[in-house]
Amino acid sequence: MKAYLDILDNIYRKCGDIRHNRTGIPDIGLGHGATFEHDMEMGFPLITTKKMGLKNIATELEFFLHGITDKKWLQDRKCNIWNEWANPVKVKAQYDMRLPTATNPTELLHSIMDNERDLGPVYGFQWRHFGGEYQWNPKRIDKNPTDNFNPQKPGIDQVANAIDKLKNNPNDRRIIVSAWNPTDFPYMALPPCHMMHQLIVRNGKLNLIWTQRSCDMFLGIPYNIASYALLLLLYAKEAGLKPGILKGELHDAHIYTNHLSQVALQLQRKPLPLPTVEIPDKNWNGMLNWHADGGFKLHNYVCHERLRGEVAR
Repeated sequence: MKAYLDILDNIYRKCGDIRHNRTGIPDIGLGHGATFEHDMEMGFPLITTKKMGLKNIATELEFFLHGITDKKWLQDRKCNIWNEWANPVKVKAQYDMRLPTATNPTELLHSIMDNERDLGPVYGFQWRHFGGEYQWNPKRIDKNPTDNFNPQKPGIDQVANAIDKLKNNPNDRRIIVSAWNPTDFPYMALPPCHMMHQLIVRNGKLNLIWTQRSCDMFLGIPYNIASYALLLLLYAKEAGLKPGILKGELHDAHIYTNHLSQVALQLQRKPLPLPTVEIPDKNWNGMLNWHADGGFKLHNYVCHERLRGEVAR
């Protein structure tokens, strides 16, 4: 996919300034960001220059749409995207308690983060309960993974509001869903990288623009592109509109230095024709009841072999 590869190539070939960051793995990147744009009529934007698992991406999207924040829910579905993160308040409490007897503090920290299920009020909670009171009770979560909020203070369901506007006031210029809630940052496993998305309807077509503050161009952005493309298809089906343009405002676009060899190989590969994705009518009960399992069909995906890279945590 040329739009993505052009950004990746620009960073790889022209950005020589190595920057240190909180992860401990230096990066190179663009200080002024980049813009990704794709017309959904040209196919589904699933990267072909390396193998991508759309089922994993769809599972995480279902996780967001249902407002779930339990890492185990993902792991039970063989989706390991969030394995390395956890609610920082709970991590710190366990770390401080066990640190005096620890032989390797970093290993201890990572072990605690790996084993703590609670991610805190991350993306899905903000999408479905913005401003609500976050609650984590293992017994409630085990019974119903969406039961992570105070029913007396549920907050604002931004996705439901967006759907309502698309159906009843599609010309509204305020159809926005935001995950950026500084009040909840102390409890989030990770402050949102993709902060918000806006939906714009023109001539019967639905366009989606997402804004991302931090962009791991090798590992993260290919997932984000496919995730928001799938989200656009779901909104469009829900509202009876045709998918239009998918656009990403990628602010701090970077490549970690431990991914440079993989990026070099990827840029040597020739992009292949894009696949298509169908949201089947069977079992369709609206996007708020959508499930990744059986909720999409990927057609004609041909790609190069997988390229692996270690996530910067």
